[in-house]
Amino acid sequence: MRVALALGSGGARGYAHIGVINELHERGHEIVGIAGSSMGSLVGGL
Repeated sequence: MRVALALGSGGARGYAHIGVINELHERGHEIVGIAGSSMGSLVGGL
């Protein structure tokens, strides 16, 4: 399944986005786009 992500802010809690992205990859989802604000943009850039 192809997905696009919108990642929000959250300071240190924003690192939870990394776990979500890893889980999506493990389940075979193709990430085709990422948008983010604040911490979400930092994680999305990785």
